[in-house]
Amino acid sequence: MRYAINFIGSEAVRNRPVPELVLLNDEPVRHKNWFASTRQEVPNPLLDDVQSAMLRLIRAALLAYQFYLFVHNTRLWSGKRPLILIRERSLANRVAAYAGSWGGGDVVKADLGNVRPFGPIRYVLEDDGSLSLWTR
Repeated sequence: MRYAINFIGSEAVRNRPVPELVLLNDEPVRHKNWFASTRQEVPNPLLDDVQSAMLRLIRAALLAYQFYLFVHNTRLWSGKRPLILIRERSLANRVAAYAGSWGGGDVVKADLGNVRPFGPIRYVLEDDGSLSLWTR
């Protein structure tokens, strides 16, 4: 079983449906949501929705460490690299992409737009739900 971590950095992303993944050999996928918030049980304002720039930078450092630990522990527990679904180009998603790749996850660009992916993106989600390796 492979874990797919659906990263949610803003209210706009929270309201969108989770993208479907089709892995090779019909490997099962278990989806987990992770909110860019200090509390996962009751998410207070998400990182991209905070108006203060200073507060966003302080929270970004804390959330990067928390997300790194979450991805790292998921990898250790499951024995496979988790997939991290990123759907926008924003501060929260950039922090999640770098922290998740450092934690041992594979970052997936899950939105189907024409926007060029940033640094640690490893896979791109195709229209049919399959993953293709992203080459720079």
